[in-house]
Amino acid sequence: MAGLVALLLFAACGTPPESTVPADATYADAHMVLTLFADQTFRLRQREPGSGSAQDHYDLGRWSREPDGTLQLRGGREAALRFRPEAGGALRELDAQGRAIRELQRQAELDRLSGPLRLRGMYSYMADAASFDECLSGRRWPVLIEDAHLDLERAYLAQGEGGRWVLATLQGRFVMREPEPGLPPREMLWVQAFDRFWPREACAAAAAATAPLLDTRWRLVAIDGQPVTVAEGQREPHLQLSGDGNRVSGFGGCSPLYGRFEQGSDGFLFKGLTYRRMACTGAAEAQEARFIDALNATASRRIVSETLQLHDAQGRVRLRFEALYLR
Repeated sequence: MAGLVALLLFAACGTPPESTVPADATYADAHMVLTLFADQTFRLRQREPGSGSAQDHYDLGRWSREPDGTLQLRGGREAALRFRPEAGGALRELDAQGRAIRELQRQAELDRLSGPLRLRGMYSYMADAASFDECLSGRRWPVLIEDAHLDLERAYLAQGEGGRWVLATLQGRFVMREPEPGLPPREMLWVQAFDRFWPREACAAAAAATAPLLDTRWRLVAIDGQPVTVAEGQREPHLQLSGDGNRVSGFGGCSPLYGRFEQGSDGFLFKGLTYRRMACTGAAEAQEARFIDALNATASRRIVSETLQLHDAQGRVRLRFEALYLR
C-alpha cells in the first residue's frame, strides 16, 4: 500500500523518487481485470460487453511510469494503454486524448490472471530442464515437464542439440508449484498446446525493424496464429506495397489481389481490395478466404526485424509475413 500512496503523491506533487513503484496489486471493473506486478510487468483480462467468458481476451507485457504520473502499459496491442492513479487507490483508464474511459477499483486479493494465454517467446531445453522467455514481458519462467510439453520437447530435439534458444508459439497457463519438495512454490509455465517453432525469428524486444514496408515482397506465414500451408507446386500467398499511389498487389493462394492502402497517425488499413477468383477448392480456398478477411480487418501494422505484423482494431495479430526483398 505504501508504494501506491507514494505513486498518488507524486502524481499531484511532482516527479517521484526513482525507486517508487506500485506493489503487486489487482484492479478491476465489470469488464476488465488488470494486475500490476512490482517487477513492472502486467497481465490483463478483458471481456466484451454482453459476452461470456469464451470472449475473454488476455494480454501481458510491461508497464512504465511517465513523467506526468500516468502508467503506460505495452503488451500485444499496437497502441499502449494509459492509466492515471486516483484518490482511494483506483486506476482511471485514459484514451489517446487523455479523457477518462473507465475506473478500475483495487481488489482485496491479488489475481495472477493465470490464463489460458497465447504466448510467444524463446524456449530452451537441456538436461530435463526447460525455460521460456516470454517476448512481451521479457520475463523467464521454468516450464513444467508434463502434458503438452512432450510435443514441444520432441519438436525441439528433432532440430538438433539441446540448449539453443528458439522462438516458439504456444498456449499455456501460469501455475504455482514447488520446484522441489520442501522449497517455496514459484510460478511456472504449464504448456497446454504447442503451436510451432519459428527458427529464423526473435522476440520483438531484441529485433528492430530491418525490412522496409514498401517494395518488399511480404510472404504470408501465419493467419490468426496458424501456419500457412502451400501445396507442392503452388505459389505462396504474398503482398507487395508500393509508394506509387499507395498500391497493393499480391496473391491470395488462389487468386491475384489488388487494391490500395492508407496509413497515418490513426493506423493502417487496406481500401478497395479486389481479387480475380480463380479455380480453387478445398483447404486452399478456405485459407485464401481467411487471408482476405484478415486483410479487410487490418487497423495497424508493425515491422519487427524481417517480419510484418498486421493487427485488427482490438490489437490482435491477424497476419504475419516474412520479407523477400525485390531485386
